[in-house]
Amino acid sequence: MWPAKILRLFQTVPPNPSDCDFLGPFNALLYTLFPPETDFVVVPTYSQDPDSVEFTVMFEVRLFNDTFLIVELNPPGYHGVLSRRQIADDQIRIRMRDIFGSCPLETLHGVSAFGTKLCFYSIHTRDKHPAIMPFGIPSDPVRLNDTAPASRWDCDILELAGEERFRAVVEEIKAVSAALA
Repeated sequence: MWPAKILRLFQTVPPNPSDCDFLGPFNALLYTLFPPETDFVVVPTYSQDPDSVEFTVMFEVRLFNDTFLIVELNPPGYHGVLSRRQIADDQIRIRMRDIFGSCPLETLHGVSAFGTKLCFYSIHTRDKHPAIMPFGIPSDPVRLNDTAPASRWDCDILELAGEERFRAVVEEIKAVSAALA
């Protein structure tokens, strides 16, 4: 289980939270997993869609200026909104596409969070024709389709299965990056 201090931070999030309300809990969680005494650095980043006034908040876990993990935060209330899931899915895919070529690991990982609900992404950086998993769903030019099904956010960081899955990604990153240090 997560340390009590991490659980307490998540419990302080207000009932109708924004993505910013999760900055502190996720920041503390990432610093617990990638402590300051290691060579890893947790960097908050912000981007803005040119067609919107809203910002996307992401954390990037870096080692020697190379990004190994991206964690994107989204307001939990948007999980049920098809267009917001599509935007979140598009934004993390864009960021992963932008940096996968410079990632020294064989796999770049990403996590999209709607509050505490998580969707895991990965791209094998050494593949001849790399693809971000889960595969993207193209938008139908005629009919409305769900390009980012809610079921992809299939675990919760505060539940055991979600914690185990998140920790497995972190442990993989640490094990593989140890050879780079």
